[in-house]
Amino acid sequence: MNIYEEIVKELKAKGAKGSLGKEVKISSIGIDSLDLMDMIITLEDRLEIRVPDDKLMGLETINDLVKLVEELKK
Repeated sequence: MNIYEEIVKELKAKGAKGSLGKEVKISSIGIDSLDLMDMIITLEDRLEIRVPDDKLMGLETINDLVKLVEELKK
Protein backbone atom coordinates (compact mmCIF):
# COMPACT_ATOMS: atom_id res chain seq x y z
CA MET A 1 0.00 0.00 0.00
CA ASN A 2 1.30 3.41 -0.93
CA ILE A 3 0.57 5.80 1.96
CA TYR A 4 1.08 8.90 -0.17
CA GLU A 5 -1.46 7.71 -2.76
CA GLU A 6 -4.00 6.89 -0.02
CA ILE A 7 -3.58 10.35 1.48
CA VAL A 8 -3.94 12.07 -1.91
CA LYS A 9 -7.06 10.03 -2.66
CA GLU A 10 -8.62 11.10 0.65
CA LEU A 11 -7.59 14.73 0.17
CA LYS A 12 -9.25 14.78 -3.26
CA ALA A 13 -12.38 13.20 -1.77
CA LYS A 14 -12.48 16.11 0.71
CA GLY A 15 -12.22 18.67 -2.10
CA ALA A 16 -8.51 19.47 -2.11
CA LYS A 17 -7.57 21.68 -5.04
CA GLY A 18 -4.38 22.23 -7.00
CA SER A 19 -1.16 20.29 -6.94
CA LEU A 20 -0.95 17.61 -4.27
CA GLY A 21 2.79 16.99 -4.34
CA LYS A 22 4.56 15.93 -1.17
CA GLU A 23 5.97 19.38 -0.40
CA VAL A 24 2.64 21.20 -0.79
CA LYS A 25 1.43 22.91 2.37
CA ILE A 26 -1.82 21.44 3.66
CA SER A 27 -3.11 24.95 4.33
CA SER A 28 -2.86 25.82 0.61
CA ILE A 29 -5.01 23.04 -0.88
CA GLY A 30 -8.42 24.40 -0.01
CA ILE A 31 -9.60 22.11 2.78
CA ASP A 32 -10.49 23.34 6.23
CA SER A 33 -9.49 21.86 9.57
CA LEU A 34 -12.75 19.91 9.89
CA ASP A 35 -12.18 18.25 6.52
CA LEU A 36 -8.61 17.45 7.54
CA MET A 37 -9.76 15.88 10.80
CA ASP A 38 -12.42 13.85 8.99
CA MET A 39 -9.76 12.63 6.56
CA ILE A 40 -7.43 11.69 9.44
CA ILE A 41 -10.22 9.68 11.09
CA THR A 42 -10.88 7.87 7.80
CA LEU A 43 -7.18 7.07 7.44
CA GLU A 44 -7.00 5.87 11.05
CA ASP A 45 -9.84 3.45 10.44
CA ARG A 46 -8.56 2.24 7.08
CA LEU A 47 -4.91 1.85 8.17
CA GLU A 48 -5.62 0.74 11.74
CA ILE A 49 -3.55 3.48 13.36
CA ARG A 50 -4.21 6.23 15.89
CA VAL A 51 -2.77 9.69 15.30
CA PRO A 52 -2.07 11.50 18.58
CA ASP A 53 -3.61 14.98 18.72
CA ASP A 54 -0.27 16.59 19.57
CA LYS A 55 1.20 15.22 16.33
CA LEU A 56 -1.57 16.80 14.24
CA MET A 57 -0.58 20.30 15.28
CA GLY A 58 2.87 19.97 13.68
CA LEU A 59 1.65 18.92 10.24
CA GLU A 60 2.48 21.49 7.59
CA THR A 61 2.99 19.58 4.34
CA ILE A 62 1.49 16.48 2.79
CA ASN A 63 4.88 14.83 3.27
CA ASP A 64 4.69 15.53 7.04
CA LEU A 65 1.45 13.55 7.10
CA VAL A 66 2.93 10.76 4.97
CA LYS A 67 5.94 10.44 7.31
CA LEU A 68 3.71 10.44 10.39
CA VAL A 69 1.46 7.68 9.01
CA GLU A 70 4.47 5.61 7.91
CA GLU A 71 5.96 5.96 11.42
CA LEU A 72 2.69 4.89 13.04
CA LYS A 73 2.37 1.89 10.71
CA LYS A 74 5.68 0.41 11.92
